[in-house]
Amino acid sequence: ANNGIDKYEQEINFSDFYVACLGEMISGNASIAGKYHEFDTPSGKHHLVDNWQYTWVLTGQTTGRVWFARGASPYVLNVGPGETFQFGENFVAKLISGHGPKLRFHYRFKVTVNANGELVVLTDDLDGVPDEDLYECFGK
Repeated sequence: ANNGIDKYEQEINFSDFYVACLGEMISGNASIAGKYHEFDTPSGKHHLVDNWQYTWVLTGQTTGRVWFARGASPYVLNVGPGETFQFGENFVAKLISGHGPKLRFHYRFKVTVNANGELVVLTDDLDGVPDEDLYECFGK
């Protein structure tokens, strides 16, 4: 459509990463379908609004368990003067093969810099957290 919204698709394969609450290495892939709108305003500000819809398939390398998840990850960038950049990711992966817990992943990031270049806001859920602790196990 001529509404300024562009679409894209992407496949990402993840090499093994450790999930502490499971006590095992996990590999996986994500299928992403995104839509974004990018534009400049008459005042000179640049805006990018992006939204990913994705599915994840995660596989335990020791147990062979398989988890499936759907999620969304909004992404916003506003520039000039100053800058705001933020995105988030949140999903719950349900076990579809084997016995074990569900997995939850939640991440937020936001940075705002004013027109003088001074940092005003910084939210980073990863700050000081090892990658292996980003997942929470719960339920059966």
